[in-house]
Amino acid sequence: MPRWIIRDTDANIDLMAKTLKINPILCKILANRGVRSKHAAIRFLNPLPGYMHDTAAMAGVECAAGLVFDAIRNGKTFCIFGDYDVDGITATLILYKALIALGGTSGYYIPHREQEGYGLNIPAIENISKTTDVLITVDNGIAAIDEVARAKELGMTVIIIDHHQPPYHLDNNGEVVEELPAADAIIDPKQANCTYSFKEMCAAAIAYKFSEYLHKKAEKPYKNREEAVIFAAIASFCDVVDLVDENRIIAATGLALLNKKSPPPANIGLNALVRARKLEYNKIGAFDIGFIIGPCINATGRLESAMLGVELFMCEDDAKAMALADKLVQLNDERKDMCAKFVEKVVDSLQGTDLDKVLVLYEPEIHESIAGIVAGRVKDALHRPTIVLAQSGGIVKGSARSIERYNIFEEMQKCKDLFLRFGGHKMAAGVSLAEENVNELRRRLNAACVLSDDDFIPNIYIDKELRLDDVTYELADSLNLLAPFGKENKQPLFATYDVYTESVEIIGQSGETMRLCFRLASGRKLRAVAFKSVDKFAQMLAEDYSDEVVQNFLHGRIRNTTVKMDIAYHIEINEFNGNSSLQLRVVDIRLKT
Repeated sequence: MPRWIIRDTDANIDLMAKTLKINPILCKILANRGVRSKHAAIRFLNPLPGYMHDTAAMAGVECAAGLVFDAIRNGKTFCIFGDYDVDGITATLILYKALIALGGTSGYYIPHREQEGYGLNIPAIENISKTTDVLITVDNGIAAIDEVARAKELGMTVIIIDHHQPPYHLDNNGEVVEELPAADAIIDPKQANCTYSFKEMCAAAIAYKFSEYLHKKAEKPYKNREEAVIFAAIASFCDVVDLVDENRIIAATGLALLNKKSPPPANIGLNALVRARKLEYNKIGAFDIGFIIGPCINATGRLESAMLGVELFMCEDDAKAMALADKLVQLNDERKDMCAKFVEKVVDSLQGTDLDKVLVLYEPEIHESIAGIVAGRVKDALHRPTIVLAQSGGIVKGSARSIERYNIFEEMQKCKDLFLRFGGHKMAAGVSLAEENVNELRRRLNAACVLSDDDFIPNIYIDKELRLDDVTYELADSLNLLAPFGKENKQPLFATYDVYTESVEIIGQSGETMRLCFRLASGRKLRAVAFKSVDKFAQMLAEDYSDEVVQNFLHGRIRNTTVKMDIAYHIEINEFNGNSSLQLRVVDIRLKT
């Protein structure tokens, strides 16, 4: 059962509310997010482009810009080497269009996930070198020491634009020593010599800032700026970066541009994908991007070639774009079916077994492209660091996903002698290795793991305890000032203790969703919805209530029996058939007797 933790702060909430002239509940949430000063609060509540940092302060930007302009002046050719996920695809698109607009001659290349794997590879470099003078990597390259060396041998200028943690080793004194490729310029806020004040952007956001900087230096209007911001926002949601500081500004600005009434975004391919997914531009939110649009883009790199994604967003023909968009939707449906099958298989196989602290799961028949998704789902289900490995072309490839108290990048870095390739960050990583090293990886990670049993209990962080009578339309409206929500700026979560239901019923075609109705002290009713909760709720009822109550619930509804519970929930305004209603979205329930 998850552990509920009420966030605490020593901030003067009354003073904040008086100074900012906003709801004290909103001030409490801001303080929980570390927003304590008036200046910080104004920036947070007004995520405007004017608050972006100076791109010139980012290490490598001036040098890279000089190389780009020199190449354009001398008629040299560019190739952008991207990655096969949303971030890599959109970063490639942004930078490609910027170089073309500035007079450059450019192509792009995204490796095939199964045939080539992640990042630069020497056969691709050797082929690209036949027509390329300047190689620019986006969303990869920071760990490609041998590959960059080969590109330099072949006479190419190499610029790296990445956001991943550079590889490193410890010297004899235990000091961290970065291992950087010998590129002509490196733009990566996470490299040690970069003093840029915000280091958590995705590659597409960095590509956007660099493209904007190039236009500024060239004294040319950045005609594709709005499109670039929209795609940087899409990547920011899909790459699950911290939605604070510049990421928050990019995400908010991109959503606003995406949802403006008229005209719609100029990108024909994006318009086609929005239509194919039956979305409406004035209603697209973070969920739609992260769970509806993004997975379709990712599906190209998982099941076919991510070049399809770039091709869609480069498309200038409506009919062709619609056909490509439909193809992306079809691929995503196939991906969902594959994921569901393997998640169920893996979780079922682990039931009733003594679980390792770090799960290293070798599933040879799994499609390597969904290993990361399966790892994430297993991690969520069992709340343990999880690595899912698949067989691919004679070697083992896979992805890792972690939990709050385990830095999987650092722990796997200690085992890097076992890997053929490795990269990632605190919560996720990708790896390839020889099959004979799988068991040794499992042994080492678990032998070194210091997680306790307590660490395997998931935490639910509650922003504030409320009375249900505190839940109003006005509060729901004010909470929207904190959007868009995502990593490090989660949708506010509240808790109310000792509430009584007036009714509980099962709704929806799947039979997995509950609707609850509470009668408040004031006499008004408040409805709540709890997704994928029916089985868990029935089990809890069986422990404390009669068989009759359980059977009534399983047959659709509890009417005449009040159920006492604690609830953790989000506050929402539900829009349905043109009507608006105040609603709680329950994320956890604890029954009381």
